[in-house]
Amino acid sequence: MSAPDALPPPLGALFAAILAARTAQRRQSAQKVNDPSAQAATRRESLRALEAYADALEQRCWPVPRQIQQDIRLHRALCRLPRP
Repeated sequence: MSAPDALPPPLGALFAAILAARTAQRRQSAQKVNDPSAQAATRRESLRALEAYADALEQRCWPVPRQIQQDIRLHRALCRLPRP
């Protein structure tokens, strides 16, 4: 770790995946032409990134931030995926 408050590398990489997925969603929303299948794929990728991060936190017995929990519920609803 380079800084005392930096995330451990695995969590940092997982959080970076969340940020990349969010950036892709914003970029897609800004496009003039909407592609529903591409939007659905981007949402699914965001959900996978959020769930992977939450799973990694739970494996460490750390709390999952409320915002991450809310984002997971939102993406599951958007993707129409049942809860595990």
